[in-house]
Amino acid sequence: MRQLSSLGRLPTLREGRVSLRRPTGADAETLLAGSHDPLVREFAQRADPHPDQWNCGRAAHFAVLDGDGPAVGWAELVNLRPEEAAADVAVWLLPASRNLRVAISALRLICRFGFEQLELERIDAHAAAHNMGVQLAGAWIGFRRTDSAPQRPGGSHTHRLNDAAHATLVPGDLC
Repeated sequence: MRQLSSLGRLPTLREGRVSLRRPTGADAETLLAGSHDPLVREFAQRADPHPDQWNCGRAAHFAVLDGDGPAVGWAELVNLRPEEAAADVAVWLLPASRNLRVAISALRLICRFGFEQLELERIDAHAAAHNMGVQLAGAWIGFRRTDSAPQRPGGSHTHRLNDAAHATLVPGDLC
């Protein structure tokens, strides 16, 4: 697995109208809006990433854009595990941009980054069992459901327990 610190300056990742880029100060409003959104608060493990996680090699965070406007969401690879060449993925979108086109493109782009740039061998995704949009987006790009976990902690803000689905993606299954 390649270290984040060895990548240097990263280009913007693009698929159609959707792109991912390293966050800037201009993305603070999007992060703030996400941290107050009830669905992001319930389902996301965190909506307040610390920029040093990238520099320390623990997480890769990207702002999600749909067209030329401001960021509409967030995509991240977290819990990087070099010994397994694996990481966990998460994507959230603001309400006005929540649609499968944007979600699928953002998820595919960050997974492609993980496989091609970080040389990951596996990416894991965890979703609340009733969060069908996320599960559908994952299945669309090749994630395979492996198991479920009853009463897994939900978002870091609500501390609500949710039944969770676990899915895994390997490079050859990404579509």
